[in-house]
Amino acid sequence: MSIELYHYTVFGAMETSGNQSFHAADYAIFFGVLGVSLAIGLYHALTGGQQKTTNEFLMANRHMKTFPVAVSILVSFVSGILVLGTPAEMYTHGTQLFMRTIGYCVACLISGILFVPLFFYLKVTSSFEYLEQRYNSKLLKLIGSTSMLIGNMFYMGLVIYAPATALEAVTGFNIWASVVASGIIATIYTTMGGIKAVIWTDVFQAGVIITGMLIIVIKGVLEIGGLERVWNINKEGGRLIFFNIDPDPTQRLSFWSAVIGGTFSTLAIFGIGQTSVQRFCTLPTVTHAKKAVYLNIPFLVVINILSSLVGLVIYAHYADKKCDPLKSKAINNANQLVPYYVIDVLNIPGLPGAFLAVLFSGALSSLSSSLNSAAAVTWQDILRYFFIKTSERNRVFINKLLVIIYGLLGIFMTYIARLLGGHVLWASLSFAGATMGPTLGIFLLGAIVPFANSKGAICGILISSGFSIWLSIGAFVIRPHRSTLLTSIKGCSNLLNNSEFDTSLYGINDNIAEIKSELPSFLGLTKMYEISFLWYCAIGCLMAMFIGIIVSFITKSKDEKDIDPHLIIPVVCCCPLKHINENINNMRADIPTDIVSIKSDQ
Repeated sequence: MSIELYHYTVFGAMETSGNQSFHAADYAIFFGVLGVSLAIGLYHALTGGQQKTTNEFLMANRHMKTFPVAVSILVSFVSGILVLGTPAEMYTHGTQLFMRTIGYCVACLISGILFVPLFFYLKVTSSFEYLEQRYNSKLLKLIGSTSMLIGNMFYMGLVIYAPATALEAVTGFNIWASVVASGIIATIYTTMGGIKAVIWTDVFQAGVIITGMLIIVIKGVLEIGGLERVWNINKEGGRLIFFNIDPDPTQRLSFWSAVIGGTFSTLAIFGIGQTSVQRFCTLPTVTHAKKAVYLNIPFLVVINILSSLVGLVIYAHYADKKCDPLKSKAINNANQLVPYYVIDVLNIPGLPGAFLAVLFSGALSSLSSSLNSAAAVTWQDILRYFFIKTSERNRVFINKLLVIIYGLLGIFMTYIARLLGGHVLWASLSFAGATMGPTLGIFLLGAIVPFANSKGAICGILISSGFSIWLSIGAFVIRPHRSTLLTSIKGCSNLLNNSEFDTSLYGINDNIAEIKSELPSFLGLTKMYEISFLWYCAIGCLMAMFIGIIVSFITKSKDEKDIDPHLIIPVVCCCPLKHINENINNMRADIPTDIVSIKSDQ
């Protein structure tokens, strides 16, 4: 495509309205959000204990409030990937993914009932400390920590890349300048203010995200002519798909993969994920910690409804105009749908800047959470043993240095994320599921199978991780499920009168169908690679547990001691331990952190 055509398709909407760049209001809103985020970090660096101890820097002295922690857990999960990826999914494949909301709610309930008491009683800083205590194995803790850190770095690359592509599409701003700016800002306020700054910045950024998406939905619905018309256009376009109950796991999306797969992947985040565990363990009692997790149920429902509505509104607009910006080459990939729509349709002073603020708020919140969590895991699980006699001041310095190192690594990983192109939501869900599923498996294995031992857990996580990563890489190479629901570009012909643009290439048709593509055979394993990416976490988890149970049963020793009942979830079917039901509720009572400390703060 020629430079002139590219210029027109990306900036054409601004030219038609006489606007070729951001207004002053856009810059004010955008840089205002970044400025507030930095100010919060500076405030917490200069107040309270001024982050002079590792306990304050990593755990806020375990005296945080419930609401900000609940919001922080939410926006650690919500990022620019969700803000861009969910609307793109609704536009290209319909609403089936929305049924993951059920999985979110189920996972939050399970996490609050089972996992929160388990971790809170142990007063952990890193969730992987549980593995060492349960299996009496530093090696297993190291394997789990390493797996988390590798997945975390890849995720950081994605959350920085997503808004950077949007900014490039909307303003032409250099993508690498955007990447470096967002990476540096998140690193600075995380380094200065510790987890307190991260949590309170998350609260501010959550407000920006929800407000921004509300504005887009309300303004977009009014532009189209009402919510009923939006719904009807999407219904006619075949986008309203909620109950595809085909049990075939090779279906790209189904009700079962969305709900069951969504439950497993969300449980890996809210139940045993470092970002969540570290946050709810900053609260003073287990009751507060449970409430923080339960509050995410309504929060997640609202966020998913809003992000899905954004996608439905965008589809309704371009379906009504019969001009799909993806097939007309107005944009390069589905990740740019939302920013293109904001500029093309909702281009009023301040709104583009507000939208970019939404994207960067999501990116900064997820990035800062990942930085703080990675530093906590690296320090608690790996480095602190080498600095036992080091002063508290030097320990804090090391933790801050870790944040800076991971910030630089996150920026570097953006280059890897850019190679993926296409759909950031697919990349995030598939690779995250492949790495988190096996880890969830060995946590569940230890928590509900009393005879499970370190040999079984190590075999389980290594074999299932290898299989899951092989499956996700194979799917990335083969790229199954490349078909999308058909859209029309009939209305584009009067907008792009260019000899290079041939509408016949796209089979103009007002009827909705799927574009079929031939998948190459790869060692005869094509069918395996067609398994939905939403099943990856469940497959990895169940495989790790199955292998762990078999190996543990075979290698079980008579000399093995009874497991501390506090390390076991009291599931009825797995309770042969002598003391598992003895005063279990009393043992996990609401004991304030400043009265009881289970472990030293080394």
